[in-house]
Amino acid sequence: MYTALYRKWRPKKFEDVFGQEQVTATLKNELENNKISHAYLLCGTRGTGKTSTARLLAKAVNCSSPTDNNPCDSCGSWVSINEGSSIDVIEIDAASNRGIDDIRNLREAIKFTPTLGKYKVYIIDEVHMLTNEAFNALLKTLEEPPTYVMFILATTEPHKLPATILSRCQRFDFKRISIPNIMNHLKSICKHEAMDAEEAALRIIARNADGAMRDALSILDQCAVYGGKNISETTVLEVLGISGDQHLLEIGEAILQGDASKSILIIDDLSAGGKDINQFIKDLTAHYRNVLMTKILDKPEDVIDMSSEGIQALKNNSEQFTKESIVRCIKYLSELENEAKWYSNPRILLEVAVVRMCKAAGDDSLDGLMTRLSKLEKLISEGGATVAVAALKTSPGQKQDRTEVKAGPDKAVKKSAGTAAGTIPNEILSKWNGFKQFLKERRKIKLMTFVHTAKPIKLENNQLILSFEKEDRYSKEALEMPEIRKDIEKEALDYFGTEIKIKGIIANEEEVADDSFDIVKAAIQLAGQDNVEVISEE
Repeated sequence: MYTALYRKWRPKKFEDVFGQEQVTATLKNELENNKISHAYLLCGTRGTGKTSTARLLAKAVNCSSPTDNNPCDSCGSWVSINEGSSIDVIEIDAASNRGIDDIRNLREAIKFTPTLGKYKVYIIDEVHMLTNEAFNALLKTLEEPPTYVMFILATTEPHKLPATILSRCQRFDFKRISIPNIMNHLKSICKHEAMDAEEAALRIIARNADGAMRDALSILDQCAVYGGKNISETTVLEVLGISGDQHLLEIGEAILQGDASKSILIIDDLSAGGKDINQFIKDLTAHYRNVLMTKILDKPEDVIDMSSEGIQALKNNSEQFTKESIVRCIKYLSELENEAKWYSNPRILLEVAVVRMCKAAGDDSLDGLMTRLSKLEKLISEGGATVAVAALKTSPGQKQDRTEVKAGPDKAVKKSAGTAAGTIPNEILSKWNGFKQFLKERRKIKLMTFVHTAKPIKLENNQLILSFEKEDRYSKEALEMPEIRKDIEKEALDYFGTEIKIKGIIANEEEVADDSFDIVKAAIQLAGQDNVEVISEE
């Protein structure tokens, strides 16, 4: 019968527990000096060696002929523990034996002395799953057990344990295993198993194991079955359903350049190739993190686990972007990752998020303003540009004057006045009733109630003005609340396909115009314009 790699290569001595030297060295010193505690608590994430270390400690204290404080592999106690037939070492799964009756049975069994070894060892895995009553029943026994009894508790969530339990145990924290350690162990296993694995393939496996050696061995096992002992980078990518660095570079650059169409085509290509969209979101977030590290660190290789060629490609990619735009993308993707977990079709959410990231220059949020300001700073710093903004104030009913920006000695940027204020595109006006039905179908009943009696009257700078009667003042005020405004504008983006800001007014009430002029605000708005005409000065 075939044995999985993570079971076949389970540590047989303390030195085999990779990346946990601070734990294994302490335990070996305790064994050497005969200072064994009555209760241990092993904490850490999955796959870092907690249960394996617990079994090694149980074997070591009961071994009749230890070697360098490691258990031998031949005595009767060692063999019976390995086979799971030892009555001196009892493993308890607290996830399924979590009640007070189970702990009472344990307290009764403690009365019997060990048969083969020196200690009777109780290994309680996932101990945080015990009920409060079970913890209370365990307290006295855990504090003063018989001299021949040892408790080894293992958990991934030590913060859920009562302080009374924590104070009675000697605690060891298991760290995530580093990528180099995982790669070295995988290379050794591949050599013994006659596997031919590429360096890049092992790096991807180690990176996706997320610090867990067991996960790395499971991925390696799956790749060996799929690739037939020859494990290439392509094999790992196909098995894990993830995209390569080239796809991440392409879509990352397209987003930061604002090319939504190219970004959507890349997503379509990945989806057609069977890639996991949720995994791609995580990979893209990690990609932008790496781009940011190359932007702010002199030696990014200290915190980025990639080949030198990959890091150089990230450096070249990061030179044309600002830190603000990269941070903005990471924030968008972090929010997307949380939402996509519960959505049946995460591809739709990814596409919407990509469009939002590409069109952030027109966003009036703080992130959008910072993006436009950074673009303006870059424009000025690169060309030694001077900004001269013509009078932008307009009286009601007048068209906006032309604006010019000097972008260097031989170029000027010019934007024409545009359409008259108050014009509503036909597609928005004709689809307004459909938008209300759209909210109803999405079960956004509260939002539909707020806009049900509103009448769209004009559209200015992507801001849709809605008119309310005096008796509907509550709906108008509700739309001004930040959370509700954010929700309604998100739904408008999904329906109309363009970003629209919503503003409500009461019918027959005049708005007070702000005649003040802010040159900084005007410059930020100007830097975010996409439809500008560049002309050369003769």
